Parts: sequence; structure tokens; C-alpha cells
Amino acid sequence: MRIEQLDAHDDVAMKAWHDTFLASHRHERPYAVPLMLEEVRAKLTADRDTERDLAFTGLVDGAVASVGFMHLSLLDNTDQAFVEVHTHPERRRRGHGSAMLTHLEQVARDHGRSVLVTEVTYPFEAPADGAGTGYVAFARRHGYAFALAEVQRVLELPADEDLLRALVREAEPHHAGYTFREFEGAVPEDIVESFAQIIGTLVTEAPSGELEQEAEVFDVARIRADEEVFAASGRRKFTTVALDSAGEVAAYSELVLPRYDPGHVYQWGTLARPQDRGHRLGLATKARNLLFAQPWLGHATLVTFNAEVNRHMIGVNERMGFRPVERMGQFQKRL
Repeated sequence: MRIEQLDAHDDVAMKAWHDTFLASHRHERPYAVPLMLEEVRAKLTADRDTERDLAFTGLVDGAVASVGFMHLSLLDNTDQAFVEVHTHPERRRRGHGSAMLTHLEQVARDHGRSVLVTEVTYPFEAPADGAGTGYVAFARRHGYAFALAEVQRVLELPADEDLLRALVREAEPHHAGYTFREFEGAVPEDIVESFAQIIGTLVTEAPSGELEQEAEVFDVARIRADEEVFAASGRRKFTTVALDSAGEVAAYSELVLPRYDPGHVYQWGTLARPQDRGHRLGLATKARNLLFAQPWLGHATLVTFNAEVNRHMIGVNERMGFRPVERMGQFQKRL
């Protein structure tokens, strides 16, 4: 198999890469949520000094057999690389995926990375660590160790607004002194600095299991750069924040509506600062945000992922009506 770095500006090559990426993601997975072509292109063609995304195509007799993706942070976690390998279902068990993974590991070394992280999906009925499933066996065979169990949950929209309002009312007595604000799209200038601070702590404040991660470095420039990529990918974001008495962001919740992936809506981060916990701000921002966004969401499936040990947020999701459909394990390898 010949491996080439993908030129995302080449429409033909980009589509061929994505066709294999999509076929692999969706094979025997009714709840798969892969990035669409336009979303991948926006990431790969973005000119950012905070992070870099690379993609590779594995060709056999001129046809795409396997594809690879790598994400590199340039400001934080600079010893790490996130990697994905996807082999077309019709070309599996011929060594193409292994060859692509070996190539990605070398690229990671070339960029000075020593820790690789990947995600592996398996049925919800499987053990939390995916033991006995094919994709996990592949990861373990190549030296990747289980680090964190996550569960994908879904909620069919429109949600029950009476239920959401009841959850908001239930939480209200616990957060006197906080105010709430909703917005679509770009983060307003008057709160963007405190919003960046809380966003940067998500990877460390959320359960991370055995993953070796440090807080992400976010500032106003990075927030604005990400918003440009977001707009190019055709996604709309709806956000609700809780503000403390000083007007700083104490908690937030985000929903994402993709233009190119009809029928799906994504629950992104929900987080309260450590000093603001115990006031049910997670429940309040999440319920309020869905009430705010629902007029634009239509009939769709709302998708969220939570670490299996995050019993608090799982409890919130279950009260809102989410149900589990698939597991995803985070796996890690030290080079």
C-alpha cells in the first residue's frame, strides 16, 4: 500500500479519502457520527498556529484502501498526538490498517510526539473496556492500552419542554446570585476572556481516567480562530452560560447544529468551575440551552458522550431522557 499525505484542496482526492472514512465509520454502527466532508475539509485547510490536522491516504492499485488522521496541539499537550485509522470494510484483514497506523506513529515521532491517543467504538452491550471486540483487539495488538470508558447517549428531538422547564425550576433555588445568558454563534466580547479560561479546563476537569492530559491553553485569539473554522464547516453553535456576580463565566453548556449532517445535533461541553459546583449549574445551563436552541433544531437525534464514571452528568442526561446506544473507549500508547 502506498501512503500519501492528503491535499485537502484537491476536491477529488478529498472526496475519495472521505468516502473511505465514512464507509469505515458507518460499518455495522447505526449510531455512528462521523465528520462530514465539508467539516473535515474545514479542519484540514485551516491556517492556525494553535493546532494542526493532517490526513493520509493509503492507495492499493490506485484505489483508496485505508485512511489516517492526526491532530496535533501546538500550545499544550505537545507530547501527544491524536490518531485515527479507517480501512474500507471491503478491504479489511489485509494489513492496510496496520500499515497506516505504523505510518501515523512515525509521523508522530517526526513531530516530537511520544504519547498517542485514539478512540475505539464497540457495542453498548460489550464490557466497558471493549474486551473481546474486534476494534479493541486491533488497538491492543498494536500496543494501545485502555484509558477511559465513555458512553454515547441519544435523545430524540424535539425534547419535552415541560420536563426541561421543570428541571430549570428545580435548580433555581440552588443558584441565587448567578445570572444566565444565551447566545448563538460567536462568544460575546464582554465574556470571551472568562469563557476561554473555563473552556481550557474541560479536558482536565472532566473525568480522564488514565489519559495523560494537561489543561488546554485557550485565549481570545484561539476562540476566534476556532469560530472561523466552525463557520467554514457549516456548524451553528448555541450556548448558555451562567455568570457570577462579577460577570465572569462560571458554567456553560453548548449545542451544535451541523448543516451537512442533517438529522443530528451534538451536545458539546457542559462544565461548571470547581468553585461554583454544588449549585446545579450544569443541570441549569444544559436544560436552559436546549430550551433556547430547540426552535432551530427540528426533528433530530441529539448525541452526547460521557465518561462512564461521570455519574453526575449521566444522571442529568438520564433525567432529560437520553438513552445509551454505544460505547467508546479512549486508548493510549507511549512510543
